[in-house]
Amino acid sequence: MSVSRFFGSTSREAMRQVRLALGPDALIVSNRRVNGGVEILATDATASAEPTPVTMPVPEQAQGAATSMPDSMLAPTAAPYAGINQQQPAELMTAIGAMRGALENRIDELLWSNQLQRAPETLSLFQTLLGYGFSTALLRAMLKRMPAHLNDRAAFEWARHELDTHLPVLASEERLWQPGLALALVGPTGVGKTTTIAKLAARCVKRFGPDKLVLITTDTYRIGAHEQLKIYADILRVPVHVVQDSAGLRQLLLSIRSDQIILIDNVGISQRDRFVADQAALLSSAGRRIQRLLALNASSHGDTLDEVARVYKTDGGTPLSGCIITKVDEASRLGPALDTAIRYQLPVHYVSDGQKVPENLRFMTAKQLVDLAFTRTSYNSKALYAPTAGDLAALLSVAEQKESVSDADEQARKQKLTALVMSGAGMRKLDVEGLRKHTSTIEHSLALSAAFDSWRDLSVGPQDNAYLTEQAEDLMRSALHELSESAATMMLSSYQSVNIALDNDQDKSKVLLTNLCTERGEALAAPLQQIAGPMGWLNTVGEHVLQEPQWSDQLLQAVRWVEQRRNATPIMHMLEGFTPAVWQALAAEGTAFMASVPLGSRFWHENGTTSAAARIKQMQFHAVSDLSRKLQLQQLAGQAIPSLTLWVAKERVSIRQRGVAELPLDLIAVRLTDRYSGAVLRDSVVLLHASEFTGLSDADVAMWAVLQHEQRLVGRLLAPAWRAVQEDAAQELSVAQQLRASALLALAGSDVRYSSQQQGLYGQLQALLQQRSALTAPKLIEAILRCFALKEALQEA
Repeated sequence: MSVSRFFGSTSREAMRQVRLALGPDALIVSNRRVNGGVEILATDATASAEPTPVTMPVPEQAQGAATSMPDSMLAPTAAPYAGINQQQPAELMTAIGAMRGALENRIDELLWSNQLQRAPETLSLFQTLLGYGFSTALLRAMLKRMPAHLNDRAAFEWARHELDTHLPVLASEERLWQPGLALALVGPTGVGKTTTIAKLAARCVKRFGPDKLVLITTDTYRIGAHEQLKIYADILRVPVHVVQDSAGLRQLLLSIRSDQIILIDNVGISQRDRFVADQAALLSSAGRRIQRLLALNASSHGDTLDEVARVYKTDGGTPLSGCIITKVDEASRLGPALDTAIRYQLPVHYVSDGQKVPENLRFMTAKQLVDLAFTRTSYNSKALYAPTAGDLAALLSVAEQKESVSDADEQARKQKLTALVMSGAGMRKLDVEGLRKHTSTIEHSLALSAAFDSWRDLSVGPQDNAYLTEQAEDLMRSALHELSESAATMMLSSYQSVNIALDNDQDKSKVLLTNLCTERGEALAAPLQQIAGPMGWLNTVGEHVLQEPQWSDQLLQAVRWVEQRRNATPIMHMLEGFTPAVWQALAAEGTAFMASVPLGSRFWHENGTTSAAARIKQMQFHAVSDLSRKLQLQQLAGQAIPSLTLWVAKERVSIRQRGVAELPLDLIAVRLTDRYSGAVLRDSVVLLHASEFTGLSDADVAMWAVLQHEQRLVGRLLAPAWRAVQEDAAQELSVAQQLRASALLALAGSDVRYSSQQQGLYGQLQALLQQRSALTAPKLIEAILRCFALKEALQEA
C-alpha cells in the first residue's frame, strides 16, 4: 500500500483529485493547509488483497487476568482500516495518530474559545487569574467547571475557593516532625536550599533539642558549600557530615540513631543535567527512607518551574513528598509556584520569604497561600507579561460579541421587570435599562454584593455555625483582596456598640459590630458581630456562653480576631469610648488604634490633668486640603463636602492610672466647619497610638475620625435591617445568622447613602419609593431589599 499526495488551491479541488485518482472509498490520512492551498494524503482502501489483523497489546498488569476474560475479548482485533499490511503500518499509523491529536486539540480549543465568548465573566476571570501568574492549562481545566451566570465578584470567590480546595499543603507541622525523619532538599542551583536547610534545622532544634538532629551535605561541588552549613551547625550545636557517594551515605546513616532527625543538603543540579537521575539514585539507595522535598524558586518563570517539577518528579528516585517555596520576597507573583504545586500535586510544606535564619520560614495553610498570591503590592501591581482585555479581545476576535436576544424575549423580560417595579401602590413606570444599569453596580461593591448574597441565603433556611464561621473568614479575605486591588493602602476597622430589641423582648440586647472600610471611606465588609442579651453572649463565628464577658474583653476579642487575619495589611482600629484597659492591652501587643472619646475625658498633659474640651480651646488648628479628593463620600454632617473645611490639631498626652504603666498617646482634635459661614458644625477628639506606622499624617487621622462618626449610620440601620431580615426569612433563623445578615444589610445601606460611587443607585432607590427627600433608615432598608429583588429578577430573566 502506498500513500499518495494531492494538492489543490481549495479543499474541494484537492478532494476532487482524490476521488478521480482513488475512487469514492479512498482513505484520507491527513488534511492540512499549506502555502498556496490544501494538501491531502490519501490511500486506496482496497489496495491490499486481504486485511492483516492487528492484535492490541495487553498491559503487563492485565496479563494475569487474561485467563478469566471471555475468548471474544482475547481474540485479535481487526485493523481499523482495511489494506494496512505489516510492511508499512508505522508511517500511516503515526500520521493518523498525529491527525487525531491535532483534531482533539482543535476541538478543545474551539470549545474553550466558545465558552469565553459566551460567558464574559469567564473571560474576565481568566484575564484576572493570568495576571496573578496562573497557567492557561490550570485555568482552562478549572474554569470549565465554573457555574454559569456568576457575576465577576462571585466568579472570583468561586475561583479562590477552588484553589483553596485543590492546593495541596502539609496538614500540620507535627505530621512532618517525627522521630527518625530523614529529609532531603533537592532542586536546581541557586534556589536557597542551604539557607532553607538551616531554617529547618533551627525549627527542629527548637522542638527536640540539638542532640536529636544530624546535618548532612552532599554538596562537594560548590566552593564553600559545606563550610556555610557548618557555620549554621556550630551555632545550633549540631553535628554536620559531608558525604561523596552512596556507600558513604549508607554507612553514615547506619551509624545514626533511629530516633534522630536527619536533614540532607544536596548539591544544586539543573533540571537539564543528566546528574539529576544520579542524585536521585544516591538518595534512594541510602538504606533508609528519605523524604525528598523540591525547592521551588518563586521568582522563576512559570515554564521554568514546570520543567523543574516535571524532571524531578520523574527522575527515577523515591517520589517527591512535597515542596518548599523559596525566595517569595523576591517574586512579583506567587501564582506560578502554587500552579506548579497543584498540577504536580506537591504539598507545600513551608514558604521562605527572606534570608534571616530562622525567622523567614513560614508554615501556611492553603487559604493563606492563596490569599498571599492574590495580594496586590507595589511590586506586582502591573502584569507586564499577562494579556490585557484588549489582547484577549484581539485573540478571540469576537470576545466582545454577545448572543443576540430576540425581540420577543426582550419584551417579555421588560414586561416582567415593569410588573415587579409597579407592584407597589401608585408606583409609576421606571426606565428598565436604567434599573439594569444601577442594579449591576451591586456586583462592583463588596458591601452590597455580600449583603445581596446573604439576603439570597434567607430563602435557603437556617445555616449552621460552621457555615457562618467560614462566611466570616471569606468576608475578611475578600476585604483584604478588595483593598489590595484599590488605590488605598490602609484598612480601617471600626467597632460600634448598638442596643436593639430582639423580637418582642422588652430588654434590649447589646450588639458589637465590626465593620471594615478603606482609608477613603469605601465600605468593605462586616465579618464579625457579637451580641449579649437574654440568650447569653454569642458571636457569629460559633462561640456561645451564658454569662456575658466584660465589655473590654468583647472589644479585645474583636480587635484580635481582625489582627490575626490581616496578613501584612496595615490596619487602624477605630474604637469608641474611654476604655484605658483596652488601650493598655492593645499598646502592649503593638496594635495601632485611635479612640474617639467624649470632650469631658480627662488625661495627663505636661504638669497636670486636663480635659479634652479645655485643650481644644488652646490648640493651634490647621486646615486639611483636598478633602473631596481624599474621601469617597457624598456628604459630611448633612452637607456636600466642597462646602466644608476640616481642621486638625495635635498634642502629646498620657494616661496615668494607679498600678499601671503610663501610656503616652497623641491627642488629635478635629473640627468641621462651614466653609462659607465659618460656623462650627462638629468638634471631636481622638486618642491615637500608632508608633508602628511611619509617615502617618495628622490629616489622615482627622479624616478617619470624620469617617468613624459617619459610620454610626450603620448602627441606626441595624434595627430596621433586623426586622426586615426577620420578615424575609423563609424559616426561623438562629440569632447569629439573623445578626450577620442584618449587619451586612446595614453596612450596605450606609455605603449606598454616603459613598460617592453609589449616587446613581441612591437616586434610583428614591425613585422606587417615589421620594425626593432623603430616605429614612427603614425606607432605605426597604428600598435596598426591593433593589435586590429586581436584581434577582434580572438574573432569572
